[in-house]
Order: sequence, then C-alpha cells, then structure tokens
Amino acid sequence: MKKIMPQPKVMEELPPRAGSFDGIRVCSNCKNTEGAEDLFQSRFWNMKNVLKDGADSYSVCLNDAPGCGNGGKLFYEQGFVLHAQEDRAEVYAATRQGFVYAAAALKQLISRTEDGYTIACAHIEDYPSVEVRGISIPLAWYAGYGRIGFDSQLWDFEQWKQFLDVCSDYRINQLNMVLYGFWPFEFPEYPETVLRGLKMRVYDPESDGWITVEYTHPNVEKPFLKELIEYGHKLGIRFFAYTGLNSYSGGYACRHPEKRMKKEAGSKFINDFDSLCLSEPETVEYLKASIRKIVEQGFDGIDFEESEEAFWYCGCDQCRKTFWKDASTPEEALHAANTALLKMLCEEIKKASEDCVIGLRAWRQPPLIRDGQLIENMVKSVPDDIVLFWAPGQYVPDEEFEKWTKAFGKERIWGRDTEAIGFAACFGRLLRPFRWNGLRAEEETITQFVEEDIRQHRGSVKMKVKGINGYQFEWYGFFMALFAHSYYGWGGTLEAEEFYRYSLEAVFGKAADDIWYVMKNMLTIHESQMKIYRAEFPMARNKVEKQDIPRIKRAIEEYPDMMERIGRIREYVRSGEETAHFDLHFKKWEVAMRRLRIIYDMALASIAYDNAQSPEEGRKYLKEMYRLNEKEFEIIRSNYFDVNPMTEAGVKSCCFPYHEMKRILTNALYPEREDNEPIYAGVEALGWLWA
Repeated sequence: MKKIMPQPKVMEELPPRAGSFDGIRVCSNCKNTEGAEDLFQSRFWNMKNVLKDGADSYSVCLNDAPGCGNGGKLFYEQGFVLHAQEDRAEVYAATRQGFVYAAAALKQLISRTEDGYTIACAHIEDYPSVEVRGISIPLAWYAGYGRIGFDSQLWDFEQWKQFLDVCSDYRINQLNMVLYGFWPFEFPEYPETVLRGLKMRVYDPESDGWITVEYTHPNVEKPFLKELIEYGHKLGIRFFAYTGLNSYSGGYACRHPEKRMKKEAGSKFINDFDSLCLSEPETVEYLKASIRKIVEQGFDGIDFEESEEAFWYCGCDQCRKTFWKDASTPEEALHAANTALLKMLCEEIKKASEDCVIGLRAWRQPPLIRDGQLIENMVKSVPDDIVLFWAPGQYVPDEEFEKWTKAFGKERIWGRDTEAIGFAACFGRLLRPFRWNGLRAEEETITQFVEEDIRQHRGSVKMKVKGINGYQFEWYGFFMALFAHSYYGWGGTLEAEEFYRYSLEAVFGKAADDIWYVMKNMLTIHESQMKIYRAEFPMARNKVEKQDIPRIKRAIEEYPDMMERIGRIREYVRSGEETAHFDLHFKKWEVAMRRLRIIYDMALASIAYDNAQSPEEGRKYLKEMYRLNEKEFEIIRSNYFDVNPMTEAGVKSCCFPYHEMKRILTNALYPEREDNEPIYAGVEALGWLWA
C-alpha cells in the first residue's frame, strides 16, 4: 500500500486504476466552505503540472461535511475523508483546513509515469491526535549578539512561503517564530535596536579576500511578515512570536550597555549582555514598547522564554531592595523580577489585542523533579490564561510531566522539552540530530536528539494535551525532525526507527535507501572535540581519544561511498517537481561531509599530538592541525554567509570553531604572537561559562 506522511488513521486500499491520466481536474460542490476549489488547487504548489482541465483528466470533487465523525472535535475542525477510486476522487471536509490536508494526502497518492500520472486508489479517513502541532523556527536568533544569521534567518518572503507550504503538507499548524537579538522589523521609537546596517566581513571569491558590508534583515529591507501571516492563516497556520522575557530583547542591551543587569564586583560571569536591569524605568518602558510592537506585527500569540541561566542576578542597589528582598538564591530573584515583568507585559498585550494568546517557557532550572507544593506555587504565580510551551521531558520520569499536566490542565500544555534541533543548530552547520551521529554520544550529559523528541511527543499524545512543539532552529539538512513533529503530533504509533524508514519511503521513494544509509553512518565530530580546544562547548563534551581511532578510520573508508550516495540523492530529488525543494537539504549534507572528511584527519592529528613523544613531534602535529583547520575553513567561507566572529556585545563569538582553533594553534606554535582573547563557540554556550 502507498505510504502517506503523516500516516492516516484509516487507510484502505481500493481496486487499482487501469492506465494513466494526463492530470487532475478539481470541482467543488461546497456550499459551506468558500473558495474551497482554489484553496485545494493551491496545495499542488510542488506539482503544478498535474493540474489540467482536460477530457482525460482525473476528476476530484470537493464536498461539504465529513462522512465520518470518529475523531469528534478534531475531526470536524481538521479532518477529512478522501475516497480515491478508479474514475474519480471524492473529498469530504467541514473546514478549509480539512480540505488543505486532504489535498496534501491526495498529492502523495499520485505518481508520475512516462505518459502522465497514475493514482494509488484508497479510502482515507484522517484527523490529528493533538490540536496544535507547532514548531519553533528563527526569524532572528541571537542576531547582532552572537551572529548575523543563517538558514531561515536569511529568508525572504518567497522562501518563507515555500516553508509554510511544506509545513502545511505535513500538517504543522503553528509556527513559533524566534525573535532573539536585534529586532527583524521596523521600530521607529527605538531605531537603534533594529537589525539594520550591521557591519560584517564576507568572503569575496572573485578576489580571494574579505570585504566589509552592512547587513539588513530581509523583513526590514522589504517587510513581508504581515503578508506571510495572512498567507499562513489561509492554510490554517497560526503564528506566535517566541521572544525572551528580558533576554536578547532587540539590540537595546548592545546599544545601551549601561542599562544591562549589574554584576557583582569581581564576578567572572561572561554572559552579562543579554538582560536588562528591571529597576531602570527607561528599560521597563522599552520592554513594554517592544511587546506592543511585536503584537502589532499580527502574531496570534506571544511565547515568552525565561532565561534558564539563573546563576546570577542583577546586583544593583534597587534590585537588591526589590527582587532580592525575599530571595535566597539568584534563581529566586530572577523569578521574582520576571514574574513582575510578565504581568506588566501581559497587560500591554491585552490592551493591544484581546485575542492574543500568551505562552511561557519557564521553570527549566533545577530541581528537575518538583514536589506538589512547588508546582502549586508555580501555577499560582502566573495568570491562569497563560499556556505552557515548556513542560518536563528530559532527565525526568514520565510522572513529572503527568504532575505538570494535572496541575496546569491539559488545555494549557502546548509543548515540552523537545529541542533536538535547537541543540543540533549550534554545531556550525554540521549535522548531529541523532545520538548515533555523535562521538560516543551515549556518554554525553546532554540528550537532546530527535529520538528524545519522539518519546516526548508520544507521551503528549497519550496525555491528550493541547499541543506539541518541536524545535526547527535549522531547516536545511534536518527535515527528519519536522517529519517527526508531523508524524507523532498527528498520532503515529511506529517505533522511531520504523518511522524513519516509513517517512523516507513515503517522501523520497527510490532514494530512501541511500538517505537512510547516510543518516545512519554520518559520524559528526565537532572541531571543539580536539583536546587542545579548551573552551566549553556543552553540546559535545567528549574529546577524541585513542579509542576513537577505529571508528574515525572506518568513517574515512566510508567517505567515497557516502559522497556517491549523496550525489545520487541530489540527482533524484532534483528530477521530480514534488521533491526538488529538498535539494538544499542534501547540499548541506554534501558540504558537511566534505568538512567532516577534513575533521577526521584533524582528529587523528589531534590524538597524535596528545600522545607525542617529543616537542618536535608535537609541533609537527600542531602544524598539521593548523593546515587542516585552514583547509576546512576554505569550504566554510565558500558555502556559508555568516562565518566571522561577532563583537557587538563586547564578547567575541562565532558558531564556527575555526577562529578559536586558529588562535589556540597560533599561540602554541608561535608564543611570541600570543593572543589571550577567546572566541566563544556561540553565545548559546556562554551560560555555562565563567572566565
């Protein structure tokens, strides 16, 4: 039977059609769903050639009201019945969203042939298992603080529109758009906080040199956000602004460093630039104005994130009197301040839009297992209409999630600790979405992998909560994460590895075997995993050692086959209109593999250096590592846009470890040139660091 993504609740094979057809013709009998025909046809965005109104076309008829109600409310609001038989297909749905999802299913039943198209005849009855199936994806992520941007952070309207089309096809119905760092929209009251005109150095291959340019976010250069939201609404997709609750709130902390939280005298904490002192009236007014401006963009909701970096809190005299008054730890002071701020911002939001939903990601610090009284205090500390975009799932038993669900109520649980691609996106365009991709990853303390997201999604469906949320902080190369959020939010029941195979066969057909092989066999070693690299990179703490040599050598031996398979994959996906948009994913795989081949050699040189028997031998391997570091960077600078350290916040940071590795190796080889200013591997690592 033909595989459909996500897997339908009910799917029965019908007698096959004899022969092919030249296209499909859509007609509508709908009286209750205005524009159903145009909407349905628009979902063939990646199969436009199949839409033909010819005499030999396959007829698809749209009808009001589903023919089955087993799913109750969810079936009525999002479900559909599709009866695709030999001579025609009948579609039944009660809402626009139902027709959108029916079109996505029908597309997957249709296959190209040499002389047209054929259809896998089937009867499908389908609806989701949870109402909200969201993903968090950046519009701006630490923009201006730790980077300019990459991936979705650089998209214009057409690229975002295509992503919405993909999300709709896989039944994702909410985007939580990350707004961290300089604002990616106009803000006339505080123009200095906008992501406009930030200077950066970019590689010029024509002259093999570097030039300085000024970068402006695409939504500032040519605003598209409101149009994008309007387009998404037609597909049943809602939009939330995912923003810090006094962390990385626009460029204000960069442009006004005197307004930041004040460290204790002698403090060695590094990340002192992301949060503002809430005892400053001007600061509070700025944060209020910012949230009003965010609501003005047209978002359906706001998802506030409380910083989990509660190792210190502002030590100014006024904060001591106000927020430290009843606190015995920095964490308690942070919660006191943020609770007060949250209530103020909620008032501003409701003034601007009564319908705007307010969500929260908070209480992510220890204790991970909380007693009933502590959870009750959490519930009482926030307004009762606030929903949760974070609930426990990592490092705790399932009972902890059940306690939160019972205390807050199922309708208020919209997400869990499903951040696999939030962590994977910190690897500088390398790919480590699965545990098996890492270097002895089973030994690592951090366990954010796709298989962990899946486990939590299944638990959410079991508890019948309002929604799930998955991180998609990097899109290209990480399509399997979106497939997982789609499949398990819809109610899929396959075990993880069965699901991976199922989804690949459903989406990529003949290329599935090659894709699965590369997914399973890609060994990702991060540059920070060389022992000489001493700065903390918490996402991958294991260092390469002698015990890793056999695995590294095996990866080197497999490299030609891996590249050949990726080449076949790219050729296959480009050959079909329905899969061509996936090519950039596999280009990312290709570039990552080219880099990894060099990193494997660097890892072997690193191990040899660690075990060198003389200074001369050690120097030999230092030079080899230096050469390989430069060789890898040639690939990086030729394939990626934002590759140099940011300094706007006063701390050097870059998600590519090349710069820090070069500093370390230069210091070791040439002590007379010593540079003692570290370049950190992304600001997301700084919460763990003290200088």
